[in-house]
Amino acid sequence: MSRDEPDGSNGAPPEQAESEERTASKAGQDEPVSGSTAPPKPGILARLGLDLPTILMMIKGAIAPTIAISISQSTAVAEYFTTLGYLVGILTIISVSIMPRGKFLQTLVLNIFFACAGAALALLIMWSSLQARLHTESRPLNPGSGLPPYNSSQSAVSALWLFVSIWFVNTLRAKQPTLNVPVIVFSIFANISATYSPIMTSNVAFESLVKRLLTAMLAAFAIATACSLLILPVPSRKVSFGQIKGLIMLLRGAVKQEKVYMQSLEREDMFAIPHDVSSSVDEKTQKKKKKSKESGNTDHNTAAEAKALKATVTAIRELGGKVQADLAFAKRDVSWGKMEAADLSQIFLLLRACMVPVIGMSTVIDIFQRVAEKRHWITDNQTPAEVVAEKNEEKRIWNEVMRQLHEPFETLSEAIDQGLEHVGILLEILPRPKAQKKKDSQRSGSIDVEATGNLIQPGDPGFAEVLEQKVNLIKDVKGKVLKVWAKERGLIKDELSQDTIDPNCLSGDDVKHRRDQSQLFLLLYIERLMQEAGEAVHSFVTYADKKVSSGSMSKNRLIVPKYNRLKKWVSSIFQEQDSSSENAADLFDSNNIVYVGDGFSAKKDPEHLPATNFIEHMGNGLRLVNRFFGSQQSLFGLRVACATMTVGIVNFLEPTQEFFVKQRLVWAMIIISISMTETSGQSIFGFFCRVGGTFAAMVLALIAWYIVDENAPGIIVFYFLFLVLIHYFFIKYPQWISASMICMVTITLIIGYELQVLKIGVKVSESNNQPYYPIYEFAPYRLATVAGGCLVAFIWTIFPSPITDRTWLRRDLAATMYLLAHYLAAINETLTSRLHDTGGDPEVKSSPAYKLAKTRRRLFGKLLLILPSLNQHANFQRFEPTIGGRFPREIYLDIIQRATRLTSYLTLISHTVTWSPNPSPEDRVWINALAVLLTDISTTRDTIICILALLSNSLQSGRPLPPNIPLPKPYELTRQLEHLRLPNSEPGALGLLDARNMSENGFAEFAVLQVCSSLVCDDLDGLVKSVGKLVGVVDFSFRVEGSVRSLRTGTTTAAGTESEGDGKGKGKVD
Repeated sequence: MSRDEPDGSNGAPPEQAESEERTASKAGQDEPVSGSTAPPKPGILARLGLDLPTILMMIKGAIAPTIAISISQSTAVAEYFTTLGYLVGILTIISVSIMPRGKFLQTLVLNIFFACAGAALALLIMWSSLQARLHTESRPLNPGSGLPPYNSSQSAVSALWLFVSIWFVNTLRAKQPTLNVPVIVFSIFANISATYSPIMTSNVAFESLVKRLLTAMLAAFAIATACSLLILPVPSRKVSFGQIKGLIMLLRGAVKQEKVYMQSLEREDMFAIPHDVSSSVDEKTQKKKKKSKESGNTDHNTAAEAKALKATVTAIRELGGKVQADLAFAKRDVSWGKMEAADLSQIFLLLRACMVPVIGMSTVIDIFQRVAEKRHWITDNQTPAEVVAEKNEEKRIWNEVMRQLHEPFETLSEAIDQGLEHVGILLEILPRPKAQKKKDSQRSGSIDVEATGNLIQPGDPGFAEVLEQKVNLIKDVKGKVLKVWAKERGLIKDELSQDTIDPNCLSGDDVKHRRDQSQLFLLLYIERLMQEAGEAVHSFVTYADKKVSSGSMSKNRLIVPKYNRLKKWVSSIFQEQDSSSENAADLFDSNNIVYVGDGFSAKKDPEHLPATNFIEHMGNGLRLVNRFFGSQQSLFGLRVACATMTVGIVNFLEPTQEFFVKQRLVWAMIIISISMTETSGQSIFGFFCRVGGTFAAMVLALIAWYIVDENAPGIIVFYFLFLVLIHYFFIKYPQWISASMICMVTITLIIGYELQVLKIGVKVSESNNQPYYPIYEFAPYRLATVAGGCLVAFIWTIFPSPITDRTWLRRDLAATMYLLAHYLAAINETLTSRLHDTGGDPEVKSSPAYKLAKTRRRLFGKLLLILPSLNQHANFQRFEPTIGGRFPREIYLDIIQRATRLTSYLTLISHTVTWSPNPSPEDRVWINALAVLLTDISTTRDTIICILALLSNSLQSGRPLPPNIPLPKPYELTRQLEHLRLPNSEPGALGLLDARNMSENGFAEFAVLQVCSSLVCDDLDGLVKSVGKLVGVVDFSFRVEGSVRSLRTGTTTAAGTESEGDGKGKGKVD
């Protein structure tokens, strides 16, 4: 049995994870280095993203359909399947043999189940329709050649069965994206059986058809299974380890980019706001930015560094969501490796602990931008001199502070980079350098850390002690940097220590005091995140060393998932809440559908009280039936059924039945099942892609047929090469998956049919009442059939009323707001339990702390999944035609970016209140002091949750916001803490927020909470304004003409606009 866990020496990870690794490796190479030569331009293969794993996956994907087409040239196979041989090749494509093993096996089981269910339904359809013919047909059946006489009853029964079955399975498909591929398999059975049913005249005929059809499907699944498991197998663990490797590389690259950005702030203007980095959509701010850019005040180097850093952070978030979604499949996989399922979860948790502070340090870009905006420092040629002087003075102070942070950040960057490399080497995720392998073979005896500290490299024993020294060095520099800041603010002199700060300097002008305090908080915020990043990496290194010392990494062993895990997997496949993460094995839908919880979708019925007896419970059961038929998923199933019947009705009417059979229009119905989507934006984009892909398939089929002079072996070779080419787009461009699938299905349909005719002859091929066409006629007919199916699918997606990507975008934003509110509520409960010491041991599964941690991780994972889908909907909506006013894309993008930042800030708060690897007694004193105060200001935290829930409800329903929403004040906590003393302190002791306490850990922790809370409040204010622009704000003011007095009415205006009365409102006018 081959190993499933990559160690850098036993083969490359699969292409699904390798693409993230390539992106990650670039993150560390993009940082500008002065004096270095420009890197060489990448070659053609590099620009196309063609490396060995990608090419191998392209070849693997083409093997299964090529085998299926090749075996149809066998006499025994051709005589058994007769006119259905090409179907085997098509079903091997739909089976997607290049999926990771866990997802493929899950899809395989569902495919077999739905194929068998489709066969049973096909027998029922054909038997019941034949009975309708036998009970209404007075003439004896003629078993001779040609189509039997038309029977309206048989056609009607077949049409009814087809409509109901297509509606039901596509309703399930809309509820469970996992069932996408199995529903297509079922639809093929239902479409073929229902369209052949009106011409069936005996039980033997339809039983033979169903048997051959089911055998063809099972044979296709068997071929795909053999190719998936035996040819270049892609274990789910290998995918997850490849993704983890990519995440490690991205984190290393992000730290390097943060170092370059921080070092640029030693000399550049950190308050310059480049247009492409800020996300504000305020028109006045944008105009100022444009003027500032034209006047040359924007530093392009800093802008480029900030943009590159933000791109890397975005990639980290997206890849983190993928890791969490695919980790469940990896934990269920049977493998030959070294790590148990619990180890995978622990590795991701430790990696996430490193990821949070690294992402948090990138928020410094947003903080400086907000400072510039709030203080009106977006300068131009007309800016007053005193404003410019104030900005330059602030810039000078920060330049000096950043110079003092140069060495600590250099040390931190090196420590994180080497620490993550050490972890990757020990856990066999990253390859061990060759020179180090040689050195390991020669090493013996104990390690003297002090003597060889500079010689110890990542992967060596004793590296953890070296890393700990570097992390402690960062802590030691903290007091020095704070002293420099106090000196620059004039709070101390050179010869004075930090403990002798003049209190009078701290209580002067309130505005200056507030600015000094904010600056101190920001400095402590940066230092605290640096410290947390170093400690998180050190904890990760310690875990890796323990795995090695325990002997777990010494040898491979068979790892089998436990019974409870498999039981949970089977029971969760059909549970809606797990459809987007643990069981989403669907490759046809690139969006992430996240179950946000019962509180978002379920609403209390205002017309019914909870059921109290058996009769009332039975009534609730009947109401569930009505709810099922009236659901959005049922409406989607109805659309698909109507689209299918738009083509299928041709087969059920007497004048056109023969035309339908001879022209093989059943494939238009099958294409509809593959092409239908829930949103019109994807449908428009998909329509053009699918028609273009079908045209390309026709051209490639003609080339493959004629370039070898109709020689079957040569045709199969070129067919294989063209499938390899199409798989490039299938793998590299997820948004083209459905188009690539239809392209492969079409070329297989054309080539498979013509090769089938070459083998069985024209006479046998026409035994199913379908005339033979040469390829130069058959290929255009198939193009027309597929294009017609795509057109019908497109029409029924937008008719009678389109479900647009713009609507989905608004609904997903509402779900995001709800998740953020839920996430903040979990963080508040965590903070409360920590302050009052009621959480218990977080390692015990029954403790509140463990359950809260599990809830926070689950919500964080859902946010990581849903945020990328928001951008996908925003991109797809560009393909939707705009009828009426322009779509406010800028406002939606602003809401998306603010929601993304809110996720980062809340995650930082969650990480800060739970991260305490080495707590001290002094920290407990601060916690007790904060507990007293936070109990009194819990309404402020509840206000944020209420506003997020209110925004979610307004976006979901489209109803306007109420006026004058009370926004929380971020400095309310600060003002109350300024007068608070430590418990049991002597009279005249320092207040908690006295600057002379700034070296305390509790002070730094509060600084992080304060900065993040301020950022949350700022973005919350922006969200209220942006959502108000979309849904409006209820405005009860009403101004009578000629009067300055105001009445009250119920008009609705956009946020930030004034309502002008015209004397025709709802209020009474005297």
